[in-house]
Amino acid sequence: MDDIYFSHGGNIYEVQRKYNKEVVDFSANINPLGLSDLAREKLLKNTEAVLHYPDPESKGLVKRISRYWQIKEENILLGNGSSELIYLLAYVIRPEKTAIPAPIFSEYERAIRSINGKIQFYRLKERDGFALHLTPYREIDLLMICNPNNPTGNLLIENRRIDLSFAKLVLIDEAFLDFLPDEERHTFIWKATQDKRFMVLRTFTKIFALPGLRVGYLVAHPDIVNRLKKALPPWNINVFAQRIAEVMLSDKDYIEKTRELIRKERDFLYKEMDKIEGLKPYPSVTNFFLVKIEDKKINSFDLTKKLIHRGIFVRNCWNFRYLGNRFVRIAVRSHFENVKLIKALRDILCRNSSRV
Repeated sequence: MDDIYFSHGGNIYEVQRKYNKEVVDFSANINPLGLSDLAREKLLKNTEAVLHYPDPESKGLVKRISRYWQIKEENILLGNGSSELIYLLAYVIRPEKTAIPAPIFSEYERAIRSINGKIQFYRLKERDGFALHLTPYREIDLLMICNPNNPTGNLLIENRRIDLSFAKLVLIDEAFLDFLPDEERHTFIWKATQDKRFMVLRTFTKIFALPGLRVGYLVAHPDIVNRLKKALPPWNINVFAQRIAEVMLSDKDYIEKTRELIRKERDFLYKEMDKIEGLKPYPSVTNFFLVKIEDKKINSFDLTKKLIHRGIFVRNCWNFRYLGNRFVRIAVRSHFENVKLIKALRDILCRNSSRV
């Protein structure tokens, strides 16, 4: 597939170049609270750290993650964003046959195609609310799952209840699980430390609003961690990422404030979008919504462009497998910004419906 099929949300630079316009970014699923006070303070106090190489082992951050989850340091592997770890896994493991539910985060597919692996897709059907129904598939080397799923916003696996015995290896990307107050009921982190078949991805990008620092981590059995670590370049985690991510895990107030804001604003957005004729938001457990455009006179390209002219940028989902041009993804932001979005959507859809 062409690279255009693997484009992502959050490319406000392209929007600014093309439209010469500042926009509120609803396309990237980032914590609307932005950089925490602790993170900002740590950044300002460590500007001189750029004069030195970062710790090649990232010992401080690894120790902090270890204490946070009560797991051993040998179970943790840091990456320059979780995307680096996805590609690293594909390159090192080199699975011949991989199973991937879809629609889903496109980098899993892209990583597997980069090593010429074969892919079996499990279609998440709209009529089932995009629920995951796995059919055992013989000789699957790797199963890749995003939980909660991006872009559908639902849990594909609840309470860790699922039979995955047909897969030799299972990668579960929990990039958005931090937003759930009961995340411990759903995470596979502790299972991954004991069972060589399971690996878990986590990121500091989403809940800690640190997409520009690029830092994520994988939790797995030490044998898998050591195997992957041998293929990593030196100093893959920059010094600011190491030091800021380390303090973020201690910021419990920020985490709780985030979860409460997301819960409140998610409920508000869902109720208000559900009132707009021509839109169908799907229920979400995290900080974004998949929204279907049911008004046949407008598609995702039209809606995205009209919103940009109103200073709002949403994710056009046309290039997600099985979705096409009837869907957009919308992040949960601050109440003021969410109200602005709702007003813009009402204006566009109401005007469009009047042109019969």
